[in-house]
Amino acid sequence: MSSSEGSPRSDEATAADAAAASAVPGPSWVVITPLLPWLVMLPGGRWLFPLAAPLTIYPAFAQRVREGRYAAAWALGMVWAALLSLGVIWLVHVRPGGAEQGILHGSEYRREMFDWILTGAGQETTPSRFLPEHLVHLAAFLLLTLASGGYVGLVLGALLMAYMSYFVGQFGLSSSHPVAGSLAAWVPWSVIRVMSFVLLGSLFARPLLLREPWPFGRREHRLMALAAAGIAADLLLKTLLAPAYGHFLRHLLLQR
Repeated sequence: MSSSEGSPRSDEATAADAAAASAVPGPSWVVITPLLPWLVMLPGGRWLFPLAAPLTIYPAFAQRVREGRYAAAWALGMVWAALLSLGVIWLVHVRPGGAEQGILHGSEYRREMFDWILTGAGQETTPSRFLPEHLVHLAAFLLLTLASGGYVGLVLGALLMAYMSYFVGQFGLSSSHPVAGSLAAWVPWSVIRVMSFVLLGSLFARPLLLREPWPFGRREHRLMALAAAGIAADLLLKTLLAPAYGHFLRHLLLQR
């Protein structure tokens, strides 16, 4: 068969791929993410919220992962995470009772973090306690991402983001400077952890989406190493800085 005979079919395949890509909902849906935490006000909402949270980005996120556009997938995931956190913080300020009842593990995490801030002791300053938990979260995230093409990994990410953001919102309400307090309560090692998890999600969603067992080459391996370095930095910074950072947050509380 000549190349001229094969070319029309190639053009048709390219056109079909373009049409399929154009049918995928665009990233503009991410702008409604701050509204999703209000799902907790519905019956069963404490489970509905994390399960539905990825819907605002998953089609566009998955398309970028399929195309190997990891930076674009990571950026979209980070915007989603930031807007999700903003939505939870907003809910805490406007409907604190509903947020307390609706955010899974929110009250427990708030109590744990405030104990650390006020006493200087607790899980945040004890590597033998926080390291196993972080490794379990990481392993669960990777397995769920691989098994679901990224969707259930994002569900777990939404659950973790929600209870961390619940604490952030509560700290902002309790501090002398609500906005500055909320920003400060997003401790730097947690931000690095979120960035690393989103990058890992952008990578490990790919096998199922492409139906290939290991569709990774040198570029992906470098990105995996970058994410691993971020996880290591998270653990190291938490170990080294948590005592001093807790003192800084305690100062913001006691200024009130």
